[in-house]
Amino acid sequence: MYSEQELETVHSRIGKDISKHIGTTRKLLMQPSSSQQDIGIDKCAALVAKMYKDAGCEKVEIAETKGNPIVYGECKGDSDKTLLVYFMYDTMPFNEPGWNHPAMGAKIVDMKLPAGKVKAIVNRGADNTKGPLATFLNSVDACNRSVGRPPCNVLLVAEGEEELGSPNLPVYVKKNKKRLSDADACYFPYFAQDPDGCRTLMLGVKGVVYFELKCSGKSWGRGPEDFAVHSSGKAWLDSPVWRLVHALKTMTSDDGNRVLIDGFYDDVAPPTQEDEEVISETAKTWDPKMAKKAMKVSRFMIPDTDREELIRLYTFASTLNIDGIWGGWIEKGSKTVLPHKVTCKIDIRVVPNQKKDDMMPLVRKHLDMHGYKDIKMTEVDSGYDWCRCSVKEPVVQAMIRAQESFGGRPQVWPTSGGSVPFYVFNRILGIPFTMGGIGHSDLAHSPNEYMVVGGNKKIAGLSDIEKFMVRFMSEYSLT
Repeated sequence: MYSEQELETVHSRIGKDISKHIGTTRKLLMQPSSSQQDIGIDKCAALVAKMYKDAGCEKVEIAETKGNPIVYGECKGDSDKTLLVYFMYDTMPFNEPGWNHPAMGAKIVDMKLPAGKVKAIVNRGADNTKGPLATFLNSVDACNRSVGRPPCNVLLVAEGEEELGSPNLPVYVKKNKKRLSDADACYFPYFAQDPDGCRTLMLGVKGVVYFELKCSGKSWGRGPEDFAVHSSGKAWLDSPVWRLVHALKTMTSDDGNRVLIDGFYDDVAPPTQEDEEVISETAKTWDPKMAKKAMKVSRFMIPDTDREELIRLYTFASTLNIDGIWGGWIEKGSKTVLPHKVTCKIDIRVVPNQKKDDMMPLVRKHLDMHGYKDIKMTEVDSGYDWCRCSVKEPVVQAMIRAQESFGGRPQVWPTSGGSVPFYVFNRILGIPFTMGGIGHSDLAHSPNEYMVVGGNKKIAGLSDIEKFMVRFMSEYSLT
């Protein structure tokens, strides 16, 4: 653990080195690492390993897998507590239209948020999650350069396949279970302040399954089979596109919000009493209008006045979502064709006590029962199971105390609506986890992704974020 004087010494060092830390963060962000496009992965893994060494890690390894490398590091701390810190260094593709600044330029821009004016870095991965990766390593660097060690032992695991469903992370963790079991808890750093400055703390994540459905004239035996034909042929031929549309319609209610697949909800567990208490407390301060503003939407499915139910849906509703659908002519202008094939991508968010491996068989059975045996189904990535942690866990309480020391108690949510592979550490290693911090970033998977580096009174800038991470490690060392 750190004394208050040691904390002040480290915080002072962060203040002196903040320009260097911004430069380090920008350098990592500007290194491409799109796992879906296989761009820059090995170079980024090497850069992360160098950052580990520069931050003072005594042991650094780039572990080869059947896919992208995992970068491992160890740093001896000031207590017998050991924190396993999970990162992802891969990102989504960065060449989609809509960027107002170069997607890989790490430009620092002035930005106006509901909380006021800030300075932010715009770059793919700034939010999800190379920005938090660099920030945590900056905090470890400051610890080692000022007082010689961080407040607790730190094990670092950075993977390069999170955007592919982390197919090789479970294998790596099982293979290295002996040394990773030295960890008492797991931490996933990210910036958890909303645009208005409100802080959030998620106690879990949903699981996710991602797959593709394809309908073709060849597999169906009807309609065009080898190529798209002139649309005048519709007078004679069936349409694979309409077939897939009708198949999709059987899966949900007319509004798309209730899944009609037999067995889909059978294993869903209701919120516990602790969950309901957390929901009730969070509903007192959560503002649905701010959430809508951030998403740039006009309305939710239910009225804003029912805050508790909105939170309950976000944290405990299992969903089936169409991510994209395409076939035939989708470019500008007209081209009258009857397509010979059509494809859609679907994700399912999995909640307690559903199992991700049950979802695709349920969908397959549903399609077959409704006469759609010809529609092909392909897993896109391996997906994740859900994972939960109690608010009473010592590592969670350490996070809350650290938040309070930097200006206030966070809103606590039972589960995030998103998915991260925490189940790997929670179920294989048997350790609890926490995630988050202070600071703000947004637009993951979207153009103009950003992270705030120059904050204001409501939103933390990079210097305060790094100081917070040191405080959290110190609080955790006391548990």
